Amino acid sequence: MSLNERLRYAEMKARHQKIFLPWYKKFWGKILIIFLIFLIIFITFSAIYVWREIKRIQNKESQTQSEKTQQAYLEAITRSGTYSIGATEPKINIVEFTDFTCPYCRQAALEIIPLLEEYKDYARLTIRDFPTNENSIDLAIAMRCAGEQDKYFEAYILTFTQQELLQETGDLLKANLSAWAQILDLNLTQFQTCFDERRYLNLIRQDYEDGQLLGIAGVPTHYINNYPIAGYYPANELRELFDGLLSLEQINETETN
Repeated sequence: MSLNERLRYAEMKARHQKIFLPWYKKFWGKILIIFLIFLIIFITFSAIYVWREIKRIQNKESQTQSEKTQQAYLEAITRSGTYSIGATEPKINIVEFTDFTCPYCRQAALEIIPLLEEYKDYARLTIRDFPTNENSIDLAIAMRCAGEQDKYFEAYILTFTQQELLQETGDLLKANLSAWAQILDLNLTQFQTCFDERRYLNLIRQDYEDGQLLGIAGVPTHYINNYPIAGYYPANELRELFDGLLSLEQINETETN
């Protein structure tokens, strides 16, 4: 092959290589690759942003739900419409869910009332009903009817003291409650009307539903400064708990000042 032919062949080969370049080496191909890279980056960052927003919304919803649950929990413990005794500005708030036919509730009641007197400047007791049978519903109604005449806590002590005599049902229970009301020096007509109307049944039902919401499995259950203590606790253990709470309160007040 002559020199001229070789030169023509080289020129032709160069032209063909330029014409048949791979697409990614061509100008438009390079532009397309750059565009695709930016598109992938954009999609990636968009996906990350969307994922973070979804997580933020989920966390906010979870936090809101948690706050609602906590609020419902506190309302179930502290709902008004029940009877309380003790300090007007307590440092120890005791909410007792009880059943007036329960022997363990009797033990707890007959120990906590004297203890309340010992801590009268610091503690307040609120009674909530958690009846477990028809008889305990009747006794809870009777208690609130006594409360109408400002004798709730006198009735509370008498009921637990005379618990065995109030285990009957029907007419026998009515007869025993009549004697019970006389001991409390209640207006018998007013008491009997209140009891026969089952006047406070809805409030007792509300207490019971609150107890279910709180997950109460048995009575007595106490909430001391909103913390649950299930079952019977002897006075010496409650005294230790009360002293600990008062010490903690004193430490907090010192740090605040």
